Amino acid sequence: MRLFGLLPLVAIGCTALPPREAIENRGEEPVDSLTLAAESLARGEESAAAGHFESYVRKNPDQVMFRAHLADLLFKLHRIQDAKVHYERFIADAQEMTSAPKAHLVHCHTKLMEIAQLVDDPFGEVFHRGVGLILLTREEAVDDETREEMLCKAIKTLREAAEIRPSDPRVQVYLAEAYERAVNSRAAECCRTAASNFAIPGNLTPSEVLRAVRP
Repeated sequence: MRLFGLLPLVAIGCTALPPREAIENRGEEPVDSLTLAAESLARGEESAAAGHFESYVRKNPDQVMFRAHLADLLFKLHRIQDAKVHYERFIADAQEMTSAPKAHLVHCHTKLMEIAQLVDDPFGEVFHRGVGLILLTREEAVDDETREEMLCKAIKTLREAAEIRPSDPRVQVYLAEAYERAVNSRAAECCRTAASNFAIPGNLTPSEVLRAVRP
């Protein structure tokens, strides 16, 4: 299953590496890791570059866009499970951010959907497809007709995910948002209640915890 209406609207590919000057302004230790990564990429040594990026991200976990670049590189290298970990960490960190991290969320959910397809994970495929569509409905540039179509697709897809894992609180959180946007407050409240009931420490991000208790 492909992400309806999603892939044509996002740019798929590795995050662009910042200019060397921007890298060199980040302090002595980061210069080493990022410069080595850039030089490795220039030589076509992508595995070595991934190692340097991993070193940098481990020491600078707040640099979320570098984590996204690392995840893309790991995916390209077919290190699927490692890429999945970094995509998920990026999403958890970037959900309440603005600018580039916020704009990159759709890309990361798209890649997680692709990973789910590769490893035969039907739940992950429909869940990340549904969340990607929900994120697109938040975009101001989307016209009303397209937004309504994506919203209907998101609800249908997230309900498929809920059928596979009825007690997964994440599904209920995003279903609540979808129903709220569809002006179905009763269904939205039921989903928020279910999300709160099913949630256990650690299985929702801080942003998702807030969405589980309020519209």
